[in-house]
Amino acid sequence: MRLVLLFIVLFTISFNSKAEDSLFNSGLDEIMQNDFKKAQSEFLDDIKKQPSFSSYYNLGVASGSLEEWSKAKWAFESSLKYKPLNGDAQFNAKFATNKLSQNNMWTHPYPWLERVVLGFGATTWTIFVCISSIFLGLLIFNIVSRRKSKFKKWCLRLISPAILLFVVSFYGIYSINKHYNIERYGIMKSPKTHFYISPNGVQIKDEIDAGSRLRLMKYFKDSTWVQVKSKGNNYLWIESKDLFTY
Repeated sequence: MRLVLLFIVLFTISFNSKAEDSLFNSGLDEIMQNDFKKAQSEFLDDIKKQPSFSSYYNLGVASGSLEEWSKAKWAFESSLKYKPLNGDAQFNAKFATNKLSQNNMWTHPYPWLERVVLGFGATTWTIFVCISSIFLGLLIFNIVSRRKSKFKKWCLRLISPAILLFVVSFYGIYSINKHYNIERYGIMKSPKTHFYISPNGVQIKDEIDAGSRLRLMKYFKDSTWVQVKSKGNNYLWIESKDLFTY
């Protein structure tokens, strides 16, 4: 029993949406044949083509099978970017973190409010925006019309909830768009990764816990260096090539 990862759900994830994906299916075939290195390659290529929860999750499975725990942690946490409420991905991200460090307690990368917003999905929020904007337009039209009726009083009462629904829905779309288009976190590729006070500057002797999730702050001019914020709120520089980012 080399692994205790929750692999029993491996082949139950999003097959309908991936039925036409040859790279993804090839990766699954390689896992079935225990060729985890080749499976890694297939899933990585699939992620470059079209990133998804399923590709990242199964990349985590392949990486965990090879005991490449940094890559596994990155892959499982990257899968949570697409399905933040998925319990299996959370369990496996925690497992990979414990393999990297017994002293590092895993926490979800995204706060509860963000998880709820993302859980609804972009389609749901888009529908809410459309409905609330149409409803709001009808209310405003009836309020500004010169006709006097009891319905106008109800319109005045409903205008505030309608505005609130529109604002919340618009915020949902904005948050999801920002979430998918910005990289926020980094995982060290190796426990022996070097950190610096500044790009090409003085190396910091203190070692960062291998299970740490680093917050990306900013990239240097040519993007070969990136500034990160550690768990202890220290601002450090690291070469971009030494980080898995998501």
